[in-house]
Amino acid sequence: MAMMRYESMTGPQAADALDAYLAERDPALRRLRAELAGHGQDPDEMLDGSVYSVSPLWVWTTSRIAELGVDRHSLAEDPTRPSWPSWARHAKLVDPHPPATSLALVDGFAAYLGQVVAAGAPAATWQVGEHLIADHPLFNYPVLASDHHQLFLPAIPLYSAYQSAHGRDPMSGTEMLTHTRRTIDALNGQGPEAASIEEPLVTVVAEVDCFDVGLREDIPARHPEVVPLLIDELCDRDGVESVHRYGPAALVVDAPDWDEMRVRLWCTLWLQRHLPR
Repeated sequence: MAMMRYESMTGPQAADALDAYLAERDPALRRLRAELAGHGQDPDEMLDGSVYSVSPLWVWTTSRIAELGVDRHSLAEDPTRPSWPSWARHAKLVDPHPPATSLALVDGFAAYLGQVVAAGAPAATWQVGEHLIADHPLFNYPVLASDHHQLFLPAIPLYSAYQSAHGRDPMSGTEMLTHTRRTIDALNGQGPEAASIEEPLVTVVAEVDCFDVGLREDIPARHPEVVPLLIDELCDRDGVESVHRYGPAALVVDAPDWDEMRVRLWCTLWLQRHLPR
């Protein structure tokens, strides 16, 4: 199961993958502490357990990831891939990808973020991601979940790590702090994000030579300015030839080198970062 995608797993395999993810949390934190100390930071000060600590920690992490850039190998040829965190082997990564050191930094940050979020939402539990809609982007992923919300902790940090590695604008420390607070609120059943478990932000259907992308219907109604921005940034991605909007919440994406999962995850993570609250 070393390289199997979460979406392709059976129930028992997804349960084993959750166990593997949880077993990796303490080692990931130890590596993060060692990395901080090795670069002149005080791990006890940086990792004090407060919600506010995620902001300076993310600024430092982003800086390191930007320095490291992208790996010179393709995913298929990267010799470090078997040593990656299990979530990085099972999730959807694309080329050019961040190197193993950057993925380890994301892993350590996600492990610490899990501690902070769990402390703020003590009723949340670790579960295998599920949804009434089978193609929900977190299906079979290891998630921190409540009755109101579920979160795959590496998702947003990984998205931003790609931005940093490619020289694009990453999430700021303030944005990461805001994301953390909103996540805690959502897991506690507070705020608009608490309802997101009922319906995914994005659904994608692969058609002949294109993808039919549906956004959650309230997005263009409540935030009409967001969809044109999404289209502009999606058109700017490597491999995307065109994006046509044929309805308020409906897009046709022509991206011959992408697959359905990549389209769905890119749009979902973009919206999670950019939707106003």
